[in-house]
Amino acid sequence: MISPELLRRYPFFSFLNEKQLAELAMIAEDVELKEGETVLREGEPAKALFFLLQGGVDLYFAVDNGSSQQGRKEVLVCEINTGEPFGISALIEPHILTATVRSSRPSRVIQFDTKALYKLLEQDQKLENILLRQMARIAFERLHATRVLLAAAWA
Repeated sequence: MISPELLRRYPFFSFLNEKQLAELAMIAEDVELKEGETVLREGEPAKALFFLLQGGVDLYFAVDNGSSQQGRKEVLVCEINTGEPFGISALIEPHILTATVRSSRPSRVIQFDTKALYKLLEQDQKLENILLRQMARIAFERLHATRVLLAAAWA
């Protein structure tokens, strides 16, 4: 459990009312990450949604480099900024992680367990709607950033 005041500090949660902030705070956990710690692995089920408070985490995608001897290679796709969520597959079906996430330095995150989160969202459709809109916005921003990287790689 964390303080609702902690959530209130970030624009991502600005669309929530006092009750919704309190309910989310009740199911949240403040977690410290070590530098280089793998938080999420691409292809695994999403068991938590995260929100970066301090430090830094990076998203990596595995790509096949065409050589059967070297296998797949991780490519840095983006850095998560303070105040942004990651592990958004927790709210987007089929709830399978689309990236590996690793801390780039000691970090502090909020972790929302998906079981508790799904239960809360079943009880509050408005909260679900707000969070899904926020996740869609984040997903499109990251898609755009990935397209820019891809275009730069081809140039």
